[in-house]
Amino acid sequence: MKKIAVTVGLALGAAGCVPTVHETMAVSCFDYIGRPISERIAAFGPPQAIYRISPTELGYVFETKDTTFVGGHTYYTVNYLTGSDRHRTPIHPVTTRCRGFVVRTPSSTAPVSERVIVDVL
Repeated sequence: MKKIAVTVGLALGAAGCVPTVHETMAVSCFDYIGRPISERIAAFGPPQAIYRISPTELGYVFETKDTTFVGGHTYYTVNYLTGSDRHRTPIHPVTTRCRGFVVRTPSSTAPVSERVIVDVL
């Protein structure tokens, strides 16, 4: 009986060392700041609308949604009676939604490759 109690105690102690919080690692919409809008147009296609915000800023509306699956990383737990056990973190979807971008342009006749993203909507 003592042997079973010790085994259960060690198993519970080892299970307490397993991390329970999984960080979601997704590309943020703010990672596009400082890049030309031509890259986003090539990736998403033509924008749904373009708005003039100020004489030097334009707003591009795309309504994009990107879902990636994160998780599935391997971690190990050690039980000194039976050895180490291999586990995987749960896999869950992370959705990133970008509605549009604010672009600074020197003039309205500047080519799209020279228009730089300065903010995200």
